[in-house]
Amino acid sequence: MMGRPARGRHRLAAAGLLGVLALSGCGNGTPSGALAGTLEACPADATPIHSVQGREFDSPLLGQPVTVTGIVTLATADGAYIESLLADDDPRTSEGLFLSVPLRPDELAPGTVITASGNVAELGERRDTQTALVGVNGLARCGAPAPRPLAEAALPLGGRDKEALESMRVRLQGVSVVSDVYELRDRGFRLSLDAPLAQPTEVARPGREADRQGAANWDRSLFARLFPGDDIAFAVGDELLSDEGVLGHDGKGPRLLLDAPARILRHPLPDIRAPAPGVVRVVSLNLQNYFNGDGHGGGFPTARGAKSPADFETQRRRLAAQVAQLKPHVVGVMELENDGFGPSSAAADFLADLERSTGGAWAVANPGVERIGSDEITVGLFFRRDALEAVGPALLLDAAPFDLLSRVPVAQVLRLRSNGGRILVNVNHFKSKGSCPDQGRDRDQGDGQGCWNAARTAAAKALAPWVKAQAEESADGRGLVIGDLNAYRIEDPVQQLLMEGFADLTAPIGEWHHYSYVYFGASGTLDHALATTGLLRDVSGALIYNVNAGYPRSGPRDSGWPDWVGASDHDPVIVDLRLTQSSTSD
Repeated sequence: MMGRPARGRHRLAAAGLLGVLALSGCGNGTPSGALAGTLEACPADATPIHSVQGREFDSPLLGQPVTVTGIVTLATADGAYIESLLADDDPRTSEGLFLSVPLRPDELAPGTVITASGNVAELGERRDTQTALVGVNGLARCGAPAPRPLAEAALPLGGRDKEALESMRVRLQGVSVVSDVYELRDRGFRLSLDAPLAQPTEVARPGREADRQGAANWDRSLFARLFPGDDIAFAVGDELLSDEGVLGHDGKGPRLLLDAPARILRHPLPDIRAPAPGVVRVVSLNLQNYFNGDGHGGGFPTARGAKSPADFETQRRRLAAQVAQLKPHVVGVMELENDGFGPSSAAADFLADLERSTGGAWAVANPGVERIGSDEITVGLFFRRDALEAVGPALLLDAAPFDLLSRVPVAQVLRLRSNGGRILVNVNHFKSKGSCPDQGRDRDQGDGQGCWNAARTAAAKALAPWVKAQAEESADGRGLVIGDLNAYRIEDPVQQLLMEGFADLTAPIGEWHHYSYVYFGASGTLDHALATTGLLRDVSGALIYNVNAGYPRSGPRDSGWPDWVGASDHDPVIVDLRLTQSSTSD
């Protein structure tokens, strides 16, 4: 067990605990008459809070009736957090306690000294519970107001470290960085030490190494909640400057409940340059279920996408505005509605979006079939007709293992109009980690790769020789694999492609990992760009443009970000190519 960080214990003069507290009345509408009023002195025989908490995860007084006194550090609609008037010298026992009783938050101002009786309980599930008083009665103000205690804490915090600070008001030392904003619309977010958390299999081998990385992630992060009424927008990687609050609990785990409006040091929105003259830009983008209903304003709600015509118009507007910023010549997409290529199809609508947003003429890679595979969603490939032309029809790999699980890959040979240089661009969307089977090789093996890993690895094994063969035959060996592989960098499917000779174009340089997706507080790369050996000499740059995954799903209107930020839940991947003249003839 890691050593417990330094903690500032508080001491209050005994004389300051006595005397009549001259405050206004309890207020009207107090639920169940819980707040009795004001006592002249706090009970001398109250049980110390550290005795209620004890050294272990569960209270040694569990189920017993006790009376406690303490200083209110934070009041919520569900109760109040209090801390000891006099602390002990044992760093393993918390001096904080939660009183589970309905109160108006404004009834108990921070610094108020109160007494309460009730039964000791553990709230929540599993091992990580919160020691609290339930069935609270005899709740009353007593003594004089007192300064709120403040303990020093520092990440990483192991389970016992957090238990020793449970329900206490703390200040985090070090640099607290935002690691996840998925729940920001409900005021929740995750903090981590120094940098955002990496998905374990983004940086560690599946199995024991990933397990250790996951345990380290848990210790060096903490879920936090904004102060009530605080409406502020921020993104993954931003720094929290105001990291004082109560280490509370919501029944699932420890939560740093900020006790003042947050101060955030926001990093600037990343800039993106237009491609240099002569450079072909390829963009890979997950559209997050682009479904256009019946294509005529009806057919809503759709199976996986927009719930209404207005929702769809907002979605397409934001995506189109983002694509306009990227200035691509080729766009490979995932999660496009699989309804063909007719004038009412989602592909036709997205094609129109591209033309309106870029002012250019576009075409879609069409394999000449009504539907690509049997899934509700498909991949798609679009290209600017003024810069590129298709060489033959689009190619499909619709044999096993792409006939049931992973979406059918699409590939298109494109020829650069200026010099005849060719490239095969292949778009993919491997099987997700969801809807896990209970048995068989595709069940979750507990190694950090999630379920369906065998299916994704089989897809990689089948894809690699097909792409290389098509690229050798028609594009001078220049092949580019893009798309959502639903696998982080160190997982088997990506490693399989690397073993087959493909190069990872967005591989990290230095310690910081790249990412395209954020899930459960950690970031990683699900969206990849990999090149055949024959293409490497033509790659002039590649990056993951972090403008989606690390931003809140919905934020306040005054966030200051353009409307296209956060247009999808995946970040776009950009590859710039300076294609040389091809030696392949028609």
